[in-house]
Amino acid sequence: MAVTNRYSQIVAWVKVILPLLALGLLSTLFLFSNSPDPDRAIPFAEVDVEELAREQRLGNPRFAGTLEDGREVLFIAESAAPAPDAPDRISAQQVETRVAISETDYILLNSAASEVDLSNRTADLQNDVRLTSSTGYRLESDRIVVSFEVLSVVSPGPVRVDGPSMTLSADRMVLSEETGVQVLSFNGRVRMLYEPES
Repeated sequence: MAVTNRYSQIVAWVKVILPLLALGLLSTLFLFSNSPDPDRAIPFAEVDVEELAREQRLGNPRFAGTLEDGREVLFIAESAAPAPDAPDRISAQQVETRVAISETDYILLNSAASEVDLSNRTADLQNDVRLTSSTGYRLESDRIVVSFEVLSVVSPGPVRVDGPSMTLSADRMVLSEETGVQVLSFNGRVRMLYEPES
């Protein structure tokens, strides 16, 4: 019986001592801990929460589709939101659009802003628009309108084109497709400097 009594006494003391030791360890953690460093705090996104609640906006949207003949179209933006007055029009910022011209050739369009009209299947790219082709040509304009119904790329304003052995400027440009063949035409004051490779 003495052994059982001693065992019970040890268990009773351990039940008291262990929680007291744990409490002592925790209190020393809080007593000797450093004050929080604001520079090492977890960063939070600086976002206007009220603006996010008010707007229906997507961050980094990515749309992909095909033209009627199966060629791929890829649309990527930094942000996109439907127009308040027309839900089938989408406003996007920092846009990159890739359109397949053939199995191997494509055009890449970059712009600061874009208005996409889903009902008419058009994209109106604005503000520092750059078109780059896989064949090495680069075009710059303030505005380019792309139609996806029948592939066409129109620059209603001045354009500048740089490419292999040539520089060109014009008042207007139209890239259209007729019976499977792409036709590129420049209108207005067209100036071309051709430098043949030696």
